Amino acid sequence: GIIELSAKISFKPQYLSQDYDGNVYTLLSAACEGVSDISSMEEQIIIPTGVKKLYERNVRNLSGGELQKVAIAATLMRPANIYALDEPSAFLDVEDRIAFAKFLQRFVRAYGKSAIVIDHDMQLIDLVADSLVIFDGKPGLEGLASQPMQKEVGMNKFLRELSITYRRDENTGRPRINKEGSRLDRSQKTSGDYYYTKKSSG
Repeated sequence: GIIELSAKISFKPQYLSQDYDGNVYTLLSAACEGVSDISSMEEQIIIPTGVKKLYERNVRNLSGGELQKVAIAATLMRPANIYALDEPSAFLDVEDRIAFAKFLQRFVRAYGKSAIVIDHDMQLIDLVADSLVIFDGKPGLEGLASQPMQKEVGMNKFLRELSITYRRDENTGRPRINKEGSRLDRSQKTSGDYYYTKKSSG
């Protein structure tokens, strides 16, 4: 799509600070100050992200996972056209990651927003992404970004470079790495389907 130069961006950084000396409710209220009341955000963001139960907790005493959820909620509560979230899966367990991915999909579609998610969790990216940008290079030195690609194309390109194939688990529906040299691994590599497709998803 086209990004307008006047578009507002709300950004969640990779590294989160706990310097804020106050409770979660006060922090989240400040995030939407002047735009909306926090109570109006409960159904859209507070409850789905699971932070309402943390209202009275001091931010400095939150666990890594709790802090991540609060940071995600605060980011989405700020008025913006684009929400950029760097490593939102950090410190979240598997179920919380899946819940976040599904919620973010619903959120951006319901309110006509866009989201950019930077993450190393393949399962989360598989669930949340519509398109992918792959970065190559040397950390801290140089980097090259690809053009946006359809998720299936991008995943296949990335996995081919790693010589890894993925299947979708028949019971959970989650992506799973095939054992190297297994029948399915060899079959998918032969067909070029490193990322599971309809014919290789079982």
